[in-house]
Amino acid sequence: MTRIAVDVGNSRISSAVIDGGKILDIFHNDTLLPKDAADAILSGARAHKAKVAIASVVPEAADIILKRLLDAGEEAVQITTQSQPLITGTYKTLGIDRVASISAAINIFGKGRGAFVIDCGTATTFTAASAAGEFQGGWITLGLGRTLRALNEHTDQLPDLTGKVRSVNQLSPGHRTDDAILSGTLLAHIGIIKQWIATAKAVLPGEHTTVITGGYANQIAPFLTDIEHLAPTLTLLGIDLIAKAEAVRADRD
Repeated sequence: MTRIAVDVGNSRISSAVIDGGKILDIFHNDTLLPKDAADAILSGARAHKAKVAIASVVPEAADIILKRLLDAGEEAVQITTQSQPLITGTYKTLGIDRVASISAAINIFGKGRGAFVIDCGTATTFTAASAAGEFQGGWITLGLGRTLRALNEHTDQLPDLTGKVRSVNQLSPGHRTDDAILSGTLLAHIGIIKQWIATAKAVLPGEHTTVITGGYANQIAPFLTDIEHLAPTLTLLGIDLIAKAEAVRADRD
């Protein structure tokens, strides 16, 4: 079955056409423009004769997309942390994006192990689950881009370097303010993630594979030796897996 998995994030809406666990196409829209995203998803659903599964951390945007699809007669569902059957022991406000990512990490990369997922996006998050799919906890901090913006917004003289965040790839001490901010922010995130992984390995039982995803993953991953898998589309693949599992459960019921 072909499905369009939709991840409505804080900054952008990512959509992937998936068939048999393989991504055939992927496209992105600004979260502030959910009507544009809805039209693009509708067009994709009709072109591929695909069902749609939506996971969202921005309810207002998801509502607009879902209504547009259903009004157009397309088959669309919204998956939630409460509805999904793959990860147990979750709490009410745990983001469905994190649940989708950890589900995909275990099922695609786990090979009998649990998983640690580091998601480097608007926020930088760490999510852990056992091989049996039991949620083991996580951590959250401000993401790479938003850290740069916060430095500008909460100081009098530091510049806004958000637009340069993807150009930084070195960790040497800066000899200019811009360089010091860019390399310092990147190095701080690398240090945070290293400490998260080390702490998780020390306190959580079982073996885990470590996967990194998110918009800044390609930039951060080269500096992390503990990362086994770089998977920028992990959340979208997890949405597809959860939608499949929910459909199987519905057929049984």
